[in-house]
Amino acid sequence: MINDEISPLEKKTCIRCEASINLTAKFCSNCGIVQSDQLTNHSGNKWALIKQTALFYLIYLEVCVVSKFVNYFHTFSWLLLINAVLAITAIAFFCLDWKQNKTLLIWRNFSWPKLCAYLAIAMLASMFVQYSVDWLDITIYSQQQEYYANLKGNIFGEFLLVFFVAVVPAIFEELAFRGYLLQAFLKITDIKQAIYVSAFLFAIIHMSLISLFWLIPFALFISYVRVKENTLWYGVFIHFSFNLTACLFMLS
Repeated sequence: MINDEISPLEKKTCIRCEASINLTAKFCSNCGIVQSDQLTNHSGNKWALIKQTALFYLIYLEVCVVSKFVNYFHTFSWLLLINAVLAITAIAFFCLDWKQNKTLLIWRNFSWPKLCAYLAIAMLASMFVQYSVDWLDITIYSQQQEYYANLKGNIFGEFLLVFFVAVVPAIFEELAFRGYLLQAFLKITDIKQAIYVSAFLFAIIHMSLISLFWLIPFALFISYVRVKENTLWYGVFIHFSFNLTACLFMLS
């Protein structure tokens, strides 16, 4: 009978999560991080990776600026197109390193209590943010701001609001910023810097100075969860719950 198990002499320990992996593995099968014996070759590609992440962010930033500040694009048809462009961008860049990034789509050590705790934090934080933003809008602008006004009057307005505010960002912003961008920064710099830089860049693309007070902490939290849990799925559900709570406030 042939023993298919790998001998301990043919294994090594992951430099981050300390999982036991094949001696010749370039990436950890558990957390996806590049291994130390590959860092020499990897460091030579840092500049190319920096340029790649810059291209990704410039595309994302340009689309967000246009959709935010050019009135011509404030229609439902353009809303569909803009979201499609951002979704395609997220998928395309995430798949550039599919061999490594696909490990982030595995939900390891799923825990209902942990998921419920994360969702409770997200909903409570969202309620605090909504009350705070309403107060700031009235204080600064003397009125509450109308978001997604282009969905008003649509027969499926409420459904579309939830879809575009909660579902789409939860999937594609996580794929883009915690999937592709954060993972790329982890190859360029250390964990703390990768989390802080990706969180700041995530906050900037929302084009709202008044929202930075909650966007940065939110992005820091969700990035920390992504690194800690080695999966995108907790972040997707946290993001969805946070935004869904905001939708309920908009519809109330």
